[in-house]
Formats: sequence, C-alpha cells, structure tokens
Amino acid sequence: MNLTLPRLAVLATLALGACIDTSGEPPPLDYDHPNGWPGRNALPPLGGGRIVVTNSMDDTVSLLDLDTLDTPEWGELARVPVGLNPVELEGPHHAAFSPRGDFYYVGLSYSVPGAGSGPHGAHGTGTADGYCLKLDARDNHLVAATRVDRNPGDLVLSADGRTLYVTHFDLLKLQEALQNGTPHENLDANLVLVDTDTMRVKKRVPVCPAPHAVRLSPDETRAYVACLSDEVAVVRLDDPAFPVTRVPLPNPGTAQAPRYSPYSLTLSPTDGSVWVSSLDSPIAYYLDPQSQRILPEHSLLPERMDEELRQGIPMFGAFSVDGRTLLLPYQRVDTVAIIDVSGSGPAVKGKIPLSPAGCLNVHQVELLPGGKQALAVCEGDHVGPGTLHVLDLEAGAVKKTVKVGIYPDSVGLLRSKP
Repeated sequence: MNLTLPRLAVLATLALGACIDTSGEPPPLDYDHPNGWPGRNALPPLGGGRIVVTNSMDDTVSLLDLDTLDTPEWGELARVPVGLNPVELEGPHHAAFSPRGDFYYVGLSYSVPGAGSGPHGAHGTGTADGYCLKLDARDNHLVAATRVDRNPGDLVLSADGRTLYVTHFDLLKLQEALQNGTPHENLDANLVLVDTDTMRVKKRVPVCPAPHAVRLSPDETRAYVACLSDEVAVVRLDDPAFPVTRVPLPNPGTAQAPRYSPYSLTLSPTDGSVWVSSLDSPIAYYLDPQSQRILPEHSLLPERMDEELRQGIPMFGAFSVDGRTLLLPYQRVDTVAIIDVSGSGPAVKGKIPLSPAGCLNVHQVELLPGGKQALAVCEGDHVGPGTLHVLDLEAGAVKKTVKVGIYPDSVGLLRSKP
C-alpha cells in the first residue's frame, strides 16, 4: 500500500478523533492475546537436558527435549515468549546456560530488522541500551534483568555460573563517528561482566570496535573476542586490571573499512586454539593460544577448500570431544564442513549439505552429548520460520528437521552437570 503524506495525516486525525474518550479514564490496553504474554506452565523435569533456540524476530525461545530426540514425534516442547515489553520486538540474541541447569540467560539486542520506529534497526544499529535476562529453567519466568550497553551481541557464562560475559556489536558507534566527521575517535565497545547472583554489572572493559563473539579459554584466564576491526581482542581475566591485547588478522583493514570483519569464534576444548570466522571471507584463521598470534599455516585457507566453501561465510562451529574435528557451518552455501585439525594443517574431510533439508542461512552448530550427533540452527528468510536440524555425523547427513521461530540465531544445551 502506497499512502501519500497528506492522506496519512488525514487518516491519523480521523483515527485519533474516533478514539477520544470523554470519561476522563485512560482506556485499557488491548492486546491481540487476552494477556500480554501467555501463561507459563512448568515443563517436564530437565532430565538429560533441554535444547534452547533463541528466535530474534518473534521474541521467543524454542525449547526441545534432549531425552526424546530419537523418538518419531520429537519436536518443540514449547515456544516461550521472552522480553520486557509484550508489544515491542526486542530481539533476543544468543543465550548462555547455568551449569546447574536451573537458569539460562538471554540478551535483548533492541535491534530488529524491519521492526519499524523506536530503537530498532538492523543488527548492531539499535539506539537503546540492551538488557540481559535471567530466566528460571523450570517455568521460564523472568527472574531478573540487568541493563547493559547498546547492541549486546554474544554472551557466555563462566564454568561456575557466577559471571556472565557480554559483548556489544555496536555498529552505530562506527556510523556516528563517520557522520560526525570524527572517524578516529574512541570506537571501542565494552565487554561487560555481570554478577549472575545479583544481576548487576560488576565491570565494563573496553575491548575493540564492534565486538561480537566471545569465548573463554579452558582455564578461564582469558576471554577471546572477535572484533569487526580485523582483530581478536584477548582480555586477561586473571589480572584485576583486565588488560587487553589486540591480535590482528593478516593484512588487516580498519574498523570502518575492514577486510575480513571477524564475527564468530570456535574454541577447541582440548588445546584452547581459537578459530576466527569473518563476515567477508571464507577463511577460518587459527589463533595460537601459546604465542597469541594468528598462524596462517595452521588456518583453513582458500587453497584448502573446494569451490563451494570458497563462496561461503563460516559461522559458529563446534569441536568433537577429542578436539580432532572441527564442524564449521558455512552460510551462503548452507553446508557444514567437517575439518580434520589433527595434522600439520586443517583438511576438509567431508561436508554435510543442509539446503535439501530446508536450511537457509545456517548460523551455528552445537555438538550433542555422545559426540555422534550435532544440531544446526538456520535463520531462514527472517520472515517465516527458521529450522533446527539434527545431524548424524557418522552418516554425514541430516537426520531430522524441525521448524522453530522467526530468525533463530543460536542453539544451546541446558543441562545439569554433575
């Protein structure tokens, strides 16, 4: 529908006139649903675990039972609304999970493509501060919320569950600097540390321009952060001053004209190596945890890929339990590359195509307990439902497909660790 501005003004005036209430009492809010949010009933016991998918374009999380994954009727256990405002799209983006299985945490990005007016916009350009939510795993009710900075990106939890680390993918800061003619001003956004007991911010650490993915070293002495400025920021968590070292990618660009645009990280659970994925390159760079340098000779370079992967964008991957195999999803071509990293250089030993199963825009792979299956979450077209796929790693094929919410952008496991 194409309405001119005069027609819109007339319609607005008529609408306001029709809504005038002379009683002096404010009219009640009228939701599409009888309640602002549907009621939240307790789910079955956690059992072996629960799969959680954040759906950023419809303000929900999809919950699936891990114990019944191999049954014919397996699908969504529930799709639960999350947020602070029932009539606004708030963009839940990524999640982190308590090691006790009692709580999980979701970031509200306030950055929703096509959401209209207000603080929303494209990913990374929200103008309002974001929030981190603490949700009870039993019935998914909101326990607490803490205000963080603009455009929260990724979040991870310490092994003891007491500290939440949150990045801020603040592209707006870069845009504002260019528009104001001050491109060299401080462009760094923060890594925010949140105390999960009190849900209060206990530290803000400036790290780099537009930081997104964050991962902790196995001993949790370092936080690795992917920076749009063609760098990886390394934060010393065992030093009270939280010093930051920036590790550049080979031949880097700048924050406002990056060559690679690092976005995703995958960390090995065995040797602590970090694999850096970027939005503008098919390369997965290897960051050596000992030297704290990028080693191209150990990286997945184009000459080690076939033509399909050269056209793709690597996203959030997962490692096998023994650390010898990297499962790396590639957007654009919607394929999971199976990469042997046990030799002197990575070698692609197989691929699992996702498109035939309905995947569009794969975002993340998560290994399932036992190591023989994995999950792949796909964003879809950001208008209709996205998909979650169960991968049979031994057969190299998609085993099951389930539709979830709109624009799912992460998948994780809520489990109670012994």
